[in-house]
Amino acid sequence: MHEIIDVELPSQVARVQHGGEGPPLLLLHSEANTSSWSDFHDELAASFEVYAPIHPGFGGEETPNWLTDVSDLSFHYKDLLEALNLKNPLVVGTSLGAWIAADLAIHFSSCLKGLVLFGPLGLRPTEPLPDLFIMQLPEVFSHLSNSLDGSQVDPMTGDAELATAVWTDLATQARLMWRRNYDPRLSLRAHHAKCPIMVAAGDEDRLTPLTYTQQYAELFDASFSSVSGAGHLVSVDQPAAAAALVNSFYSTLEN
Repeated sequence: MHEIIDVELPSQVARVQHGGEGPPLLLLHSEANTSSWSDFHDELAASFEVYAPIHPGFGGEETPNWLTDVSDLSFHYKDLLEALNLKNPLVVGTSLGAWIAADLAIHFSSCLKGLVLFGPLGLRPTEPLPDLFIMQLPEVFSHLSNSLDGSQVDPMTGDAELATAVWTDLATQARLMWRRNYDPRLSLRAHHAKCPIMVAAGDEDRLTPLTYTQQYAELFDASFSSVSGAGHLVSVDQPAAAAALVNSFYSTLEN
């Protein structure tokens, strides 16, 4: 069971999904209409009190004028932590959400217990990554996940409402990555993230190569894990395995 709460912030009202019992956990979702409460949320809520906000401009939320880059979201979520009075939560992010989490830790790591980053974005790649913004939606799904059904967003035969929701998310993501699909400041600022960090990737990731994710882990002095049978969106393809990694990582923080 979960509820949706509205939290008044200086930037705007945040819509937050909330459920479970245990230590506090902030869950930052990925792109392509993956913000709704899911099996992964349920798996985490078995061990944690989960706070899962919908990013501004995603999940049907209007894109605000103040949103220009990922750092805007990390400050937005710092305000959310204060408004909810969350003390040292574990932060879990996937893909774009992992980039936001990394930026949050760069600026505010003293407020965080630790990070788990599944398939993080934001690092300058040595080779160009696939450009989701020029693809048809079924191809986007094939690059993101093994389990998302691309036929559902086929422009000719798919679900028009779902396709619109996915495109809306991607439009906001494109705004965040309009100038470039990485942050050139990330490699210069990563050392400011002082909390414990784990980076994980699906072993069948077709968006970011394994070398990219391993470089991310090295940059943040993080441990690294690979998840079998998962594409880029690990929490979508293997929610139980992803949650098990989160639980295992958290146990190391408590020992």
